Amino acid sequence: MPGRAERGASRRLSRVAAAIFATLALLPATSSHAAVTPLPAGFVRLADVDPTIRQDIRYAGVENFLHRKADGYDAPVCILTAQAAKALADAQKAMAARGLTLVVFDCYRPARAVADMGRWTREGGPPDPQWYPTVQRGDLIARGYVGELSSHSRGSTVDLAIAEAGKQSPVHPACGAPDGGTLNFGTGFDCFDPMSETAYRPLATEAAANRRMLLAAMRAAGFRNYAREWWHFTLAKEPFPKQRFDFPVTAN
Repeated sequence: MPGRAERGASRRLSRVAAAIFATLALLPATSSHAAVTPLPAGFVRLADVDPTIRQDIRYAGVENFLHRKADGYDAPVCILTAQAAKALADAQKAMAARGLTLVVFDCYRPARAVADMGRWTREGGPPDPQWYPTVQRGDLIARGYVGELSSHSRGSTVDLAIAEAGKQSPVHPACGAPDGGTLNFGTGFDCFDPMSETAYRPLATEAAANRRMLLAAMRAAGFRNYAREWWHFTLAKEPFPKQRFDFPVTAN
């Protein structure tokens, strides 16, 4: 009968619809869903605080000592705690007054990336003339160039340099990151060598002056320097001094 057939068809359609919704519920989250996933409380993307700071996030690409992307870097984006981002913006104001800009190479670093670097180091190998010219790969942890833990995972540490605003530099350091358009600092970022110590001497006059300028600007903004790396600074009053995070670095 027509009425019975209509009720049967309705029940069949309901079962089909239920099956479709059940299948959709099991599918992985799409990129549009990921786009609305917020950062953990207290974290921001630096570009949302100060878009004038140049970003050259090395571990999201291949121009780093691993020669590949590090685990957890899904985008070349600087993420920091809100306090660190605001302090960095203050340092940028001082640079802008001189026609200069900060260039950040690394900011928040997921714990999984730190573990990835540790595993890679323990695989061993010979020195690398670009990144660690006088150290065996397997000795990088013992020599203090690669850490089993990293302050970057607390979200208030940044690796950075200075560049002329709107200009590219011809400097190609013998050790460390290739030309990132920065001023001359004597070495590039992540040069695992005594030359990278902030107070290393002898150092070319220009490079020494640029290190002093970066150090003064960052100290005035509330950061302290790691003496073995001229580019490495941690906010003195960081909000998560004993906590490490492992969320991925994403664009949005």
